[in-house]
Amino acid sequence: MSEPFKIIRPACPKCGIMKLLKIPRSVFDHKTYGFVKIQVPKGAVCQDHQFLVIADSQARIIGYEAIDKAISLEEERREEMLVKDRVKDFKFSLKSLINKFGFNSVAGFIHAKLFKYDTYIVRSEEPEINLADLNEYFDKMIPEPYRNSVKIDVITYDNEIYNSPGYYYTLCANKRTRAYLLNPRRHVIQMPWRTSIAYESNIINYALQKEDPNDQYKVLADSIQRFILDSEVTEQKLKEVKKISEKNLIKMLDKELTLSTINKDRMSIIKEFLVRRKSSDVLSKVK
Repeated sequence: MSEPFKIIRPACPKCGIMKLLKIPRSVFDHKTYGFVKIQVPKGAVCQDHQFLVIADSQARIIGYEAIDKAISLEEERREEMLVKDRVKDFKFSLKSLINKFGFNSVAGFIHAKLFKYDTYIVRSEEPEINLADLNEYFDKMIPEPYRNSVKIDVITYDNEIYNSPGYYYTLCANKRTRAYLLNPRRHVIQMPWRTSIAYESNIINYALQKEDPNDQYKVLADSIQRFILDSEVTEQKLKEVKKISEKNLIKMLDKELTLSTINKDRMSIIKEFLVRRKSSDVLSKVK
């Protein structure tokens, strides 16, 4: 008789790739209190990175750790020195934020700011990072008049009262169903949107091709500005018609917006932007 399994879905904290993994139930059964650390080798989730998954006894993911903490800390120190030497306007860089929060968490920060979702870092201690600096970093990517519309904040819980973080994360998610929730262990607790973070992941990966942190930031800001322009043009085109099919709308926009590729994925986030930032009324014209 084969051993029963529990299913976890870890996300690589370095590149954001996710995959379902089967873990023997016996790994969790003997752990009635505390956490289980599961080593994920290269190739199990993504081809380039290995890491540790931290889960509770119910197989709920709590966070992630580097397998070699000494190397990870050295990478963070090098990035901090680079920030001090080369970053002009901010206290940290894109890479340092990914090292601290994880790839998907940073993509979620951008999505929440752009599409106007409340964001909370759920933790049992005071945040190590300055929230004002963190908000400023993401706010300045967003052009006026959409800037500063939502804030990243903290929910602090008493770990002596709530000794199971996974349980408390569930309470937060049930109470704040429309908020983006994450923790400082590189784990996303809840993404409240129906679209994916593929757009944000793509622009982050494109930005990371640049060496200079200022150039990375410019890539993100320019990409977001172009996306907002695409959304505003879409709104204007819809105001000019009585009815239009989504297929014909995509064709129209792809011809009009020569710097962007308008496809179904792009259209889905444009529609989300119009609903969250403008009005859902204009989308009633799309058949």
